[in-house]
Amino acid sequence: MSVDINQPSTFQKMVNCTSNDGFRAWINHLGGSVMVSTYQANKLAFIGWDGRQVTLTMRDFDKPMGVAYHNDQILLASRREITLFSNAKVLAYEYDTKNIGSYDACYLPRTKWYTGDLNVHDVLFDSQGILMVNTRFSCLARPSFRFHFSPVWQPPFITDIVPEDRCHLNGVTLVDGQPAYVTMLGATDTARGWSEKKLSGGVLMDIRTNEVVLEGLCLPHSPRFYRQNLWFLNSGEGELWVVNPRTKENKVVVRLPGYLRGLDFWRDFAIIGLSKIRKHHQISGLPVQKTQNLLCGVAVVNVLTGNLEGFFEFTEGCEEIYDVRLLPGARHAAILTPELPTCHEAITTENSSWWLRSHEVNHEK
Repeated sequence: MSVDINQPSTFQKMVNCTSNDGFRAWINHLGGSVMVSTYQANKLAFIGWDGRQVTLTMRDFDKPMGVAYHNDQILLASRREITLFSNAKVLAYEYDTKNIGSYDACYLPRTKWYTGDLNVHDVLFDSQGILMVNTRFSCLARPSFRFHFSPVWQPPFITDIVPEDRCHLNGVTLVDGQPAYVTMLGATDTARGWSEKKLSGGVLMDIRTNEVVLEGLCLPHSPRFYRQNLWFLNSGEGELWVVNPRTKENKVVVRLPGYLRGLDFWRDFAIIGLSKIRKHHQISGLPVQKTQNLLCGVAVVNVLTGNLEGFFEFTEGCEEIYDVRLLPGARHAAILTPELPTCHEAITTENSSWWLRSHEVNHEK
């Protein structure tokens, strides 16, 4: 396995990982990468394939959380910021001067919103722009060029938008480009009120009608609308659920040995993030901990059969994952941050791109 964590950082630590035959076969067939955010290790990771082996590229961010992909752009929420990256694909070929041609995508920072410490969880691109789950203020919101955020929806039981994390709103998904369903850890209206019944107070809600779809859940996260069904992770039980949004008929697709967060789909496969739980973490003592030894990594599950098709495991240096998203068409992607000198050597326009290095190569699109 090829691992790239070559970035000067105060967050640097040893990361070890492994993958099984099923995962290697699956990611080879995927023709893309898997993005993983881990706020515990302060990394955004790209799990890819170079034609021979699985590759892991990791870059430093301060508490990376939700990540989204759309139209060759990446959106990432971190501790106090939301950053938009755009792919300078023609520069990727010469990004690594020692291994020309080893990268096929190169994401450069294009703009950043300074949100303050909102404890943003999920982020996504919707039909109106950028949407974020503002967990600290118990609402969905948009970044603003004038303010830290602009609220667009709050649960009907939330009486005031204040920094009290009243229901631990954490996940959102779209239907036809519009925000439609959310997950939260409790339907409560007091400061951290959700924590009093955290193992059985979780709610899945349709925000278009303010109707509760399911309740009594164990720390639900990562709602996703896929193939006309609603999917989410009943995280504290280690379960992937599917719900018929019309009838509310639901079932558990698979149980996995981890605290689940981060979910995406490709064809018949669900890609799911698994985490361990630190001994003294505020959400320790989960049902899944009582039945299984927890792992940290990415599971590939066939949603038609519920079978585990492949697994990528972090064995050292990463214990908790927040989000998982597919990066289609990029088998080995680079992402540059302003802390990297290489970031400032790249220049792009609509028609041309340059590396401002000693040889100053110009690439026409």
